[in-house]
Amino acid sequence: MTIETPSVAEWERWGIDPQWHRTVRIERSGVADVEWSILDTGEGLRGTIVCVHGNPTWGYLWKDFLETLSPEWRVVAVDQTGMGWSQRSTRRTLEERVAELVAFCEQHTSGPLVLVAHDWGGPVALGVVSSLDVQAVILGNTGVGLPERTKMPPLISTARRFVDLLCRRTSVFVSGTAAMTKKQFREALRAPYRKADRRAAVADFVADIPLTEKDESWLALQKSADNLSNLEVPLLLVWGGRDPVFHDRFLADLLRRAPHADVHRFPEAAHLVPLDEPMAAVASSWLDEVLGSDHSTNESVKTKRAEIGLDAFVAITEALRSRSQDQSAAFADRSGSVSWESLACEAEDIGRMLVGAGLEVGDRVAMLVPPGAELLAAAYGVWLAGGALVVADSGLGARGLRTVLRGASPKWVFGTSKTLAAARTLGWTPGARMICTSRFPRALSLKTHRSVTEQQLPSLAPGFEAAIVHTSGSTGPAKPVRYSHGALAAQRDVISESFAMSSEHGFVTSFAPFILLGPALGVPCVLPDIDVTKPSELDFDRFAQVLASSEVDVAWLSPASARRIVATAEGRKAKLRLVMLAGAPISTELATAIAAVTDADVRSPWGMTEAMPLTDGVGATQQVGDGTNTGKLLNGAQAAVVSLDDSAPQPVAAGEWGELAVHAPWMFEGYEQQWSTEHRSEILLNGVRFHRTGDLGQFAANGDLHQLGRLQHALFLAGRVVPCTLVEDPIAAILGRQVAAVGIGPKGTQVIAVVIQAEGKLRLADPETTTSVRASSAFDVAAVLEGELPVDIRHQSKVKRELLATSASAFLAGR
Repeated sequence: MTIETPSVAEWERWGIDPQWHRTVRIERSGVADVEWSILDTGEGLRGTIVCVHGNPTWGYLWKDFLETLSPEWRVVAVDQTGMGWSQRSTRRTLEERVAELVAFCEQHTSGPLVLVAHDWGGPVALGVVSSLDVQAVILGNTGVGLPERTKMPPLISTARRFVDLLCRRTSVFVSGTAAMTKKQFREALRAPYRKADRRAAVADFVADIPLTEKDESWLALQKSADNLSNLEVPLLLVWGGRDPVFHDRFLADLLRRAPHADVHRFPEAAHLVPLDEPMAAVASSWLDEVLGSDHSTNESVKTKRAEIGLDAFVAITEALRSRSQDQSAAFADRSGSVSWESLACEAEDIGRMLVGAGLEVGDRVAMLVPPGAELLAAAYGVWLAGGALVVADSGLGARGLRTVLRGASPKWVFGTSKTLAAARTLGWTPGARMICTSRFPRALSLKTHRSVTEQQLPSLAPGFEAAIVHTSGSTGPAKPVRYSHGALAAQRDVISESFAMSSEHGFVTSFAPFILLGPALGVPCVLPDIDVTKPSELDFDRFAQVLASSEVDVAWLSPASARRIVATAEGRKAKLRLVMLAGAPISTELATAIAAVTDADVRSPWGMTEAMPLTDGVGATQQVGDGTNTGKLLNGAQAAVVSLDDSAPQPVAAGEWGELAVHAPWMFEGYEQQWSTEHRSEILLNGVRFHRTGDLGQFAANGDLHQLGRLQHALFLAGRVVPCTLVEDPIAAILGRQVAAVGIGPKGTQVIAVVIQAEGKLRLADPETTTSVRASSAFDVAAVLEGELPVDIRHQSKVKRELLATSASAFLAGR
């Protein structure tokens, strides 16, 4: 039979090297031979990667793998029988497709073998692993059966119901799948299936999906599922978080069967993740890691980290329980105050209720309770029951919350009737059991479901997962940060030790998540009367009201709150012992101004969601001329300044600046389902795992750490890289106004544009200001603009420089 093939012009238009294409014959005993169309990059140094597509795609799906992993690997993207450009033949069952792939690998590959698969190619590839010597397996969005309490995805159930009409007679199924990716890929995906007679196998593939034990391919699918559960070789799952077919519950099911798997989830990707995201680059790094010589070293470091803090562990719930007879205020906000006794009793009741309802140690609970006393009771109740909090910033918006919450796969969701209604309507936590602070349909209610028996609460251990905390997204996409109870306990201890938090006086904060620290420290906490997503609402009057109605002597403020307090003080004082400013950059002028209003010791401790705090913040009011002085490292924290070499960063010479890498007992455990992000952020220094923070900085001669902004905001000029703060600080000091320096043009050839904060749209600064800016800068400034600086929601101080650079580039284009 003659096999139809694309022309050379078509291959080239689709970005495929025509020399990669060839046909091979597959021979099996007792059945007719069949010819497969394959894309083959040729001999590879390390072995062969065989890529298996699903339905209704073909080998083109693996375009990026063919380009990225060769010539180090021989990459072969096959077209299964009846699919792509392979021979059209009789109907194939899953068992037959598995047998053909086994035959292909035995007859046409040699040396180390890696299998990569997507969609319904997943069960095919998993079906062969028990018959071949496979070194590693990589899977895109796929499944080996319906997860518990999950219906067949509507796209598949509809296709099965009208299989001949939608999959063979018309191109609806093919075109619908192609529409899930970018426009430039769609023509190639549709090309092999232009006519009905070329779509027969597409329909057969859908009809063969087994749903019950009576279906023909049921046993073959069970074998693939068993092979996955018994898989002993490294496994990587690369997932599109917005796939309407193989959604996140399929990912959770795969992890239940193969808990050893590494995962990298692209939260905004849809079904065709091999085309839409750098899956090949992730796979390349992962193969280097798991099949290379460094794997055992990394494992030993992880084991060493897991042992940190095992001795004398005191759970973060103990301070609250120890004050269970104390009737003084533990927390206060606009709704009033709650005592330690009441808070401890409520948290224990919730914990026992959750244990009685079936919550198990390690179960994740998405927290949709607004900041306040109810959140504190709910959070500590979940911890007492052994659960792990899933926390995300409401500033992410409805779409952002859906993305991050689904990615954490919580088994429970805890909220108010309003937030649970949003979660159910918008699909934030599909399949999760609901807990409501009041009443909500089909949810456990704190009002009616109290435990009637004395449920035993588990003993917490340092290795237990405590929380998945998502970064705010102010300096990049929100990342899921995984914390253990041991790390949170170490964080509590270092804060208590370093900042002398008082069990009588307590603190006020404009950062809503920081209220969780209060019960852990055994310290009263006050949340001022503001919208927690708008810290700039905290003016002097509201601030003074908190101090007058409580005994707090510490304030933990965002720069936006501090600026507002200073601006509205009008010569008045609000005295405190300590003010901590979080959310760099912190200007010396702001630290000095808030010190004048409060007569406090003002500090700017450095830290991030992944490890907070790391420095003591001493010296915030001292002008240093190069960034923010964050003080000295806290006891137990380590930091190194490393080169900007992304492949192999090394410590730089004393006094030089570079990227800051850190290690501390209270550091996070890793990024949840972000293997590539975690891998890139880790370096080994003297056998210890350090986290690359993405912050630039240097150590001063006296040991103080100066933070110089973010690496992603650096200026990549011709022949040199310059931290943005080295340009901004001298200009801001002369002008007395906030400025931001951004790079215009491609990295490596950028020129500097300085934007000065002012109301209104971007515009050129007047000649006098432009001259002043250029005279105060040690660097050549190509353009000086004025306009509104876009800032993040949470801190209302971190300038979104990527957005500003885009706007400035557009404004300056052609000028």
